[in-house]
Amino acid sequence: MLPVRIKWIKMRKKIYHSLVRTGFPRNLRQKAAGRVRRLAGALRTAGTEERRYDDALRHMGSLLDSVTTGIISLDGEGRIRIFNAAAEKLFRLPRVMVIGRHMSEIGRIMGFDDQSLRALWERLSDAVWAAGAALDLEYDLLLKENQRHVITYSVYPLGRMAWSTGDGVVIMLEDITRKKEMEDQISDARKRLLAVFDGITDGIQVIDSDFCITAANKSMTGLLGRAIKFGEHCFQACAGDIKVCADCPARETFRTGQPASTTKKLLPSANSGSDERVVELSTFPLLDRGGRVVQVVEYIKDVTERVRFAERLEQSRRLAELGEMAARVAHEVRNPLNAIIGAAHYLSTEYEQDETVRKFTSLINRQATRVNQVASDLLYVSKPIRMCKTAVNVNALVDQVLDSLCEQLQDHHISLTRDQATEMPPIHADELQIEQALQNILRNAVESMAEGGTLRVETALTAGGDAIEIRIQDTGQGIAERDRERIFQSFFTTKVKGTGLGLTIVQRVLNNHGGKIFMEHPETGGTRVVVRLPAVIESPVRSSEFRVMDDAAAEEIPRQSSVRIQQTHL
Repeated sequence: MLPVRIKWIKMRKKIYHSLVRTGFPRNLRQKAAGRVRRLAGALRTAGTEERRYDDALRHMGSLLDSVTTGIISLDGEGRIRIFNAAAEKLFRLPRVMVIGRHMSEIGRIMGFDDQSLRALWERLSDAVWAAGAALDLEYDLLLKENQRHVITYSVYPLGRMAWSTGDGVVIMLEDITRKKEMEDQISDARKRLLAVFDGITDGIQVIDSDFCITAANKSMTGLLGRAIKFGEHCFQACAGDIKVCADCPARETFRTGQPASTTKKLLPSANSGSDERVVELSTFPLLDRGGRVVQVVEYIKDVTERVRFAERLEQSRRLAELGEMAARVAHEVRNPLNAIIGAAHYLSTEYEQDETVRKFTSLINRQATRVNQVASDLLYVSKPIRMCKTAVNVNALVDQVLDSLCEQLQDHHISLTRDQATEMPPIHADELQIEQALQNILRNAVESMAEGGTLRVETALTAGGDAIEIRIQDTGQGIAERDRERIFQSFFTTKVKGTGLGLTIVQRVLNNHGGKIFMEHPETGGTRVVVRLPAVIESPVRSSEFRVMDDAAAEEIPRQSSVRIQQTHL
């Protein structure tokens, strides 16, 4: 600055002395000197502004070169005005060779190191001369070094109108190879996580604060027996309810932010054909960055077999206790009963003409027989069952049991309806035990219709063809809802003269044969009992064909079995 100022001072003195020598008046010389001073000030100001402008340009250039995004700016004539360092690195072209040149000219005369770079340049030219904005377009750049780069580019017009390029355009290019690689890694990780998620054998579902399902694995679908719709309420999908369950652990987790758990019964869909399941439901919170619970993970484990095993274990324990008691009953009760029955028989024959004696001896015989029946039931339940399995025709066995109940059906004014499948495979079972189980079920049905009614007996092959179902339906008073969970418990009965062992014996017989028993409660009233037994897969046996037992099998049956099995009252 100092040399410039000295020059201006010398120039001003030289002008002033020249005016003095030419004879200019003093006032004119002073005016001229003032104008020269103002001109010098203006020139100095213009120089300062120019320097500021140059500094701003240098700053802008440094800023453009510092970014990793390639920036190419064209004026209204298509000449390149800005070509930053990132663009130089991408196209491998020096800046001094492209600044001021027309973009299409560079594509013709410049030698690109790789044809893929030339193709990218031509694609940019097409986008520019399309006279419109091109946003986030991708191009796979394959270089000679077998390197793959994914380039995204956008073209922004600088005119007032979006489709106008009269004021130039700006091209922005970015290498998103690393971003793509990370997206691919995230996608692969998500696929692996989804495979693990669906591979877990227990049910998992995620619900939001509105108790709507946002995610669920395939095992959850298997538990419910139907497809799960995302956005559906969990209480509607799992429990068929219209509101949140009273003991819902998810609600507790949303409230406290802590895991919770409970045990519930899961009702399958009507057309799934599966049984009721017992599940353990555990919930875990999903937190946001602020520590708030935004979602809950429900982990659902099927513990049906474990619960059934515990029930069987408890039943075995009860049966063990029952066995000890049965042995005492057999010893302490049945021997005196024989003496009582013998004495009553003697009195009835000795005083045959005495009406009073005959009346009381008949009462003694009936009550002694009842006590003996209780002792027999206890012994049957407590002792191990020996089975003699053969091929059994189910229709013939059902007909045989119904024939033995004809008199009782007539006495109770009960009409009988049969619907039996004409062709069915046999079952591999002990005929006498299955007969006893059916007799117990049918007797319960008959006794539930004290005022008469209709008894319907059906036999059918299941849809899969691997089991035979025997359906027994009555029109009696049905089973009270409070008693439905207890009907298979030993010694539970609603009858005045029942022992509470009838269905216990039925269930034990069916378990020994790999079968199942289901209690259904039709809306029209009464009870429907469904007995399901595994079928022998072979040629069907017609209902007119009866089971034939060979001599060897017949010899294995104890002689006591030849006696008609006594009926058991609940």
